[in-house]
Amino acid sequence: MRIGLIGCGRVGIAVVGLLQRDNKIAGVYDKYKKNERRATRILHITHNPPYKELISQSDVLLIATPDDVILDAFGKMRKYIKGRKYIFHFSGILPAEIIPKEINIHCASVHPFTTFPEIQVPSRRRHFQLSIEGNPQAVRIARKIFNKRNFTLRRITKKEKTLYHLTGVFSSNLLVGLIAAINELASKIDWHQEESRELIFPIIYETLDNIKKFGIRRALSGPLRRGDVEVVKKHLNALKRDKNLYAIYKALSQALVENVIDGKKRRELKRLLR
Repeated sequence: MRIGLIGCGRVGIAVVGLLQRDNKIAGVYDKYKKNERRATRILHITHNPPYKELISQSDVLLIATPDDVILDAFGKMRKYIKGRKYIFHFSGILPAEIIPKEINIHCASVHPFTTFPEIQVPSRRRHFQLSIEGNPQAVRIARKIFNKRNFTLRRITKKEKTLYHLTGVFSSNLLVGLIAAINELASKIDWHQEESRELIFPIIYETLDNIKKFGIRRALSGPLRRGDVEVVKKHLNALKRDKNLYAIYKALSQALVENVIDGKKRRELKRLLR
């Protein structure tokens, strides 16, 4: 299949870079020419056709733009679409059907459940989980072009997409936010940044490893696990002057009490954190 990329950001370049092994890349387009030139260099595209030719020559068009311009991107390409086309957008929250249904256009949303912190082609040994939702013909074509070496496609329904996307946000974006809060708290101690990193990251890695090995309930330790109400009171008192850290501590502690903590102190902890 000949594939055209619309939107030359981190996700688009990473995915197309892995698709190159088994598919022909017709070319790339970005409204910012600097981004387009960078993509052609990274993807080793020696001849990048003009926009009109890119649309007409591609069997599959990948829209890897921000969510709020996906429809604009489709509107721009629509007048150049002749014959059958398969269009995939990469939004994790918007359904495939945001692209108007037409007889010759088959659409699906394909979203990688991962992060792309840099603009680069991943190692060919990398494997990504993709959620897919949309037109059956488009889903069938996706299973052909996304090779099993690098991608696992998982069906998802339109109704599940918002919660699915939120799961990713909690797993990555808000995890970064939590670590930012940890750094803020550590900065109140008279340590250098490097000292904080040496202290914080080993316990984070160890905790994640324990969760993977033993599950959430057995991996938890500390005052909530022990039902140590007086320690929790002291924590809350120490954080009262910082509304953000106070709110984060309470929200995450409440989540643990609701979903993980058992024992006779559970009710008292719930009342304290309310």
